[in-house]
Amino acid sequence: MYRIPARPRPLAALMGIVSLGGMTCIATAGGFLLTEHGASGMGNSYAGAAAVSNDTSTVWFNPAGMSQLEGRETAVAFHILNTTTDWTDAGTTLGSAVGRGVASGSDTASPGTTTVLPNFYYVAPINDQWSYGLSIGVPFGSSTEYDADWKARYTTVKSGISVIDINPALSYKVSDKVSLGFGISVQQLSAELGSAVDSGAACLGLAGNPATSFTRGDCLNAGLTPGVQENDGYGEITGDSTTFGFNLGALFTPTNDLKIGVAYRHSTSHELDGSVDFTVDPGLQTILDSNTVAAGQPLTQGFLNDVGAKAEVDLPSTFMVSGAWQMNPKIQWLGDITWTGWSSFEELRVVYDNPFQQDTLSVQDWEDVFRYSAGLNYTFSDKLELRAGVAFDEEAIPSAQRRTARIPGNDRTWVSVGAGYEVNKNLSFDVGLARLTLDETPIDNSDPESQGVGQEVRGFYKGSVNFLSAQLNWAFN
Repeated sequence: MYRIPARPRPLAALMGIVSLGGMTCIATAGGFLLTEHGASGMGNSYAGAAAVSNDTSTVWFNPAGMSQLEGRETAVAFHILNTTTDWTDAGTTLGSAVGRGVASGSDTASPGTTTVLPNFYYVAPINDQWSYGLSIGVPFGSSTEYDADWKARYTTVKSGISVIDINPALSYKVSDKVSLGFGISVQQLSAELGSAVDSGAACLGLAGNPATSFTRGDCLNAGLTPGVQENDGYGEITGDSTTFGFNLGALFTPTNDLKIGVAYRHSTSHELDGSVDFTVDPGLQTILDSNTVAAGQPLTQGFLNDVGAKAEVDLPSTFMVSGAWQMNPKIQWLGDITWTGWSSFEELRVVYDNPFQQDTLSVQDWEDVFRYSAGLNYTFSDKLELRAGVAFDEEAIPSAQRRTARIPGNDRTWVSVGAGYEVNKNLSFDVGLARLTLDETPIDNSDPESQGVGQEVRGFYKGSVNFLSAQLNWAFN
């Protein structure tokens, strides 16, 4: 039996059924940050990324490193990410507005995906002191897709985000020991987020609103019981944004055997411009068509209506300190600490182009995090270099209560190996393999901003990511 609160439910709460509540499943660094830039660094878990400058991927990590390269060089890389994610239910229910009824659907889900990420790099000298370069990559994003009948389908079914970053850069060699770098980022963000719509909860909630003329009995007589998968509708938000940012770097070589790199990448603010599109259950559509809201307008003009939507997303700053020590002609040790300012991601608010549809708000309250990595390069021969590395990523999500089914991340551990091979003076290639693992991750999410309409998701996630990276390098000199 579903208990409906006696007090009216505002339309704003009901519009929260579909929202930009989260963006990705298991990303490969804290939050939904992606670390994969160049395959040469994959082999040592990107340890020392701001200090090593052996190939053109330095444009992204630390543009000052371009001063260490000779002649014109270019590289093309790709990364295959295979994500395995398993969710097990531990008491997921419908929202308090419908009495926290048991949610129908499977008690398990496996929303893992396979994704391909490309990179492109180019570096050329201007003179003995100046060099310029270009990097194109994907610094944020991933995707996840649950089965349409999974138990928490009213929070998410499909999520996808992609941020393409085009980053021209300059480096200036101050002296043999100091180089500086600067770059500008042009970022294109695209998002696609879909959720099931609980037609029964929507109908019963609207029946408790003084602006509507139908009753809860009308909903139940039409077969619109909350949580019934056969009556589900669907809502999807799509949007995109273009914005600009910048990055700075410095490279110090106090001795011939030691390099120290620092790099800062400034935050970017995206204003997504998009739309929300609904597929409405026929039974619910009939009730909406036959009733009115304020000023006598059809209810369909104010509820589950396809309209424009806007949202702001603040992507974080990062600051990296890296070291590379050539212990002997064969072995180079690498280390890195990276800070990411995820505390800027306090909330996500969706604003609709509809006077009846108030903002949808999802509180995040994420935290700043660190990534620690260590690795080594071993020169096996004049042509072959072997690599290995480990890393530990802190998760920005502060608690199980703030974790969402769209972003069920947790602290993660990297283990990687790789190799670089020089075919001739112009051609070389790199490969890397890595495995990222997460501990069992609890979720106990009940968004208070949904005013009891949204689901309460409880359970456990367990996941891992396997990487295969490859890179082709070409020197024109």
